[in-house]
Amino acid sequence: MNLLLQEPEKVDEPAEAKGYADVISRVAAEGHPVIVRREGNDLAAIVPLAYLQELLDAQAMEEAKRMAKTIDWEQVRATCRPPQEWFDRDEPKPF
Repeated sequence: MNLLLQEPEKVDEPAEAKGYADVISRVAAEGHPVIVRREGNDLAAIVPLAYLQELLDAQAMEEAKRMAKTIDWEQVRATCRPPQEWFDRDEPKPF
């Protein structure tokens, strides 16, 4: 399941450190994000590392797509040909 599609649970801000430790342990064990609230307002999110990694990967992909749109691919194809020895080797080719 795509972690970014999970609806986070909401909890009131713990009053002491043990409360935070319990929330962090639950996030790590269950793998579900939690939003910490103070006085009814969303304050912060505690997310599993896998969730953060998916978010960073999605951001990197969007940035790569944005950058790819700025490249003149015809010029790259004309000026950046692979060396002939690449074609001469025995490994499988992507074409």
